[in-house]
Amino acid sequence: MAITYRKLFHLLIDRNIKKGELQEKAGVTASIMARLAKDETVKSDTIGKICDALSCQPGDIMENVPEAGKETIASQ
Repeated sequence: MAITYRKLFHLLIDRNIKKGELQEKAGVTASIMARLAKDETVKSDTIGKICDALSCQPGDIMENVPEAGKETIASQ
């Protein structure tokens, strides 16, 4: 399982919000923003802060991308 935050960055572009603005409004650090940009793990409370700041749901900013070659329960 790989989580990607591409949807977050598309949402910021669509809403004309700069990363620094989100960082300030959500109360997250620059290192967390960098982690998101690299699709690295962040805590769920961080996701909550971002969703509160953007008035959105987690599915609006992140998505699960299945890893190639991995079987899922549905495919067994």
